[in-house]
Amino acid sequence: MILVTQGHELGIGLEVFLKSILRLPKNVCDNIILYAYKSTLEENLRTLNASYKLDNQNLKIFGKVIKFVEPKQQSIPQSTSSLLSAIEDIDNEHDVLLTLPTSKDQLIHEGEHRAGYTEFLRSYFNNLNISMIFKGIDGFTLLLTDHIALKNVPLAIDSNLVEEKLSTVIEGLEKNFYLPEEFVFAGINPHAGEGGILGDEEGTLKRGISNLSVKFPNLSFKGPLPGDTLHFEVENRNKKVFVYTFHDQGLGIFKAQNGLFGINISLGLPFLRLSVDHGTAFHLYGKNIADSSGCLFALEEAYKVISNDNK
Repeated sequence: MILVTQGHELGIGLEVFLKSILRLPKNVCDNIILYAYKSTLEENLRTLNASYKLDNQNLKIFGKVIKFVEPKQQSIPQSTSSLLSAIEDIDNEHDVLLTLPTSKDQLIHEGEHRAGYTEFLRSYFNNLNISMIFKGIDGFTLLLTDHIALKNVPLAIDSNLVEEKLSTVIEGLEKNFYLPEEFVFAGINPHAGEGGILGDEEGTLKRGISNLSVKFPNLSFKGPLPGDTLHFEVENRNKKVFVYTFHDQGLGIFKAQNGLFGINISLGLPFLRLSVDHGTAFHLYGKNIADSSGCLFALEEAYKVISNDNK
């Protein structure tokens, strides 16, 4: 099953999800469970002027039926409550979790706000090696670090992190998607340090890459290369993972290339977690103008995973 959590109640998550249902075939909809607050869901249904029937177990809309679960906890943010309810129900081996966009203030674990879904899940499962990777139309982009200050990036990256994070990603991709043949690394500094002239932090990357080449002799590990030209590696992009050292170094290029057709993936969990690669777009809430292409893409990919049709 695909377990979908509602995200922020004032974001466009439910709107793009409901619009995606309109475009999905019935067999996909039959494998979806939506975790959402009934009042929030109905507000979005009214925005869409949709004809629907909603009870405590099902939502009937556009001639299709999807399963519906209202979260149990009412005293915490809706994003956190819907997420926890889905995690409680998920079958680790057969289900996929798909989270709709939220904001940082809505994700709370152990009394602290978390910087995003990945950080929440790292805290919840006590696993710092949960990795954030992005799937586009024709390949993957991996971040070695994600929601941390730029000044902390060189301090966070060492050869152990490189080896552990890539090992987690390799295992996750092989299990849930397919295993690319080559991993291409960007350097930390401009021009990958220019031989030490612009910085020597690339040495930690080189040691990690060397260790990976020994650990996975059947795969190719290339770099570190200049981050600004890494995307020129265009041949057989679907067989590569582009590895960037920090958030904006990789995602600016990824989003420019893929637009809304990108999926945020968490690997290293007991289950597979996917999300759309866009935010809440609060300024579009309630206007019925949000583009659902990204959500449709994510749901289609999730269905490929649960039906084992993505390798």
